[in-house]
This record gives sequence, C-alpha cells and structure tokens, in this order.
Amino acid sequence: MISLQKVSRYYEAGERSVHALEEVSLQIGRHEFVAVVGPSGCGKSTLMHLIAGLDRPTAGEIMVDGLSLTTADDAALTEFRRRRLGLVFQFFNLLPTMNALENVTLPL
Repeated sequence: MISLQKVSRYYEAGERSVHALEEVSLQIGRHEFVAVVGPSGCGKSTLMHLIAGLDRPTAGEIMVDGLSLTTADDAALTEFRRRRLGLVFQFFNLLPTMNALENVTLPL
C-alpha cells in the first residue's frame, strides 16, 4: 500500500518558492494500477521521486508498505529502493558502449 497524506513539495527558485505539489493525499492499494498524467511541469516527476524515496516532502507523510519514507534514514531508503522498487527514468542515461542487458545488470 502506498499512502500520501497532505504531501507538499516546494523548491526555492531564486527569490521565489515553486509549489511543485500542494497537499496531495492519495492511497494506492496492492495490485492496483494507477496512471499519473498531466501537462509538463504539473508535478508528475516530483510525485514519483517522492514515492521512490529519492526526494523528501516539504510537508506531509509518505508510507509504503508500513515504511515511512518521510522519516526513514538514508540506509533504510537505499534498502527500500534496492529490494522493493523498480524505476525507469525519463532520461535513463544508458552507457552507449554496453548493450541493454549489460546496462541493466551493471548495478548487480
């Protein structure tokens, strides 16, 4: 289960604050499929980075299968990503001198 309760993420951009997400609450159950869609700049990537534990919210609580991503330390987040998560980034930066299998197995 993925649970977000009033999650906000703000970024400082010079002298102004960008509100990438504002009090987002959502629950995604096990075996449930969800599509995150919207125009460029609406916060889709920010939301995915938060759920993956790659970034921390400015406010709110994120729980994944009982683990608080909001309060977990770096070691716990690394273990969570290693054991429980798979991501394909928009810009996945593959090594051009390696084939697909070599790129995928490199971190192993």
